[in-house]
Amino acid sequence: LANQGDKDIKEVTISLDLTENALPIPPIGSAASKAIREIEEDDSELLSFDLKVAPNAQSGIYKIPVRIFYIDDNVNVEESTVIAIEVFSEPLLEVALEDTEIFRINQPGIITVRFVNKGLSDIKFLSAQVDRSPLYDIISANSYYIGNIEPDDFETTQFNLNIKEKINFIAIKAEYRDEKNNLFKETYMLDMQLYSKEEALALGLEKKSSLLLIITVIISLVVVFFIIRYIRKRQKAKKLNI
Repeated sequence: LANQGDKDIKEVTISLDLTENALPIPPIGSAASKAIREIEEDDSELLSFDLKVAPNAQSGIYKIPVRIFYIDDNVNVEESTVIAIEVFSEPLLEVALEDTEIFRINQPGIITVRFVNKGLSDIKFLSAQVDRSPLYDIISANSYYIGNIEPDDFETTQFNLNIKEKINFIAIKAEYRDEKNNLFKETYMLDMQLYSKEEALALGLEKKSSLLLIITVIISLVVVFFIIRYIRKRQKAKKLNI
């Protein structure tokens, strides 16, 4: 508080109106109003208020109305102004494998990746990609633009892959910006559980193909036919010998 006049001012009171527009910035350990007995001409005084941002506050700039009362040459004066406080929280992105059609090697399928904003600020301009690798073929595009994700919200995207060798994880690269336009680049390792064909069939993750079943039945019938034919020939030969 600076007294820019040519006289002393007395009984100065400054009050922060933290109730307007339900500001999520309550005072802690002190009142929202403080007083100074006197500020001499061409002098200044410093007042401090301890404030705390509420856990559910959104990132942004909050305007706080300020009311100032003082006595100037025996005249009560009231002034109003506004100060601004910036509330900011870094975005918190969580990436997980939501669903997969791929359970074994050389089985083309789609994986669905979920992107969750677990922070208090928006995630902006999110894009995700799978790097190319000799371990798998990327049948779809390897990069997708997802866009913005608000706090406590999520988006998904899909990649079509054919994994040629057994791997334990797939790497997803995410690139996004926060509300201050700061760039973030992160890599997330998503677990991939792959089985052999026999293991997938035993676990019920894959069904025997109908073509294979038909071929198996036909072969079985042919074998049975020749067995019956052989038995009948033997029986007929015995009768002729008798």
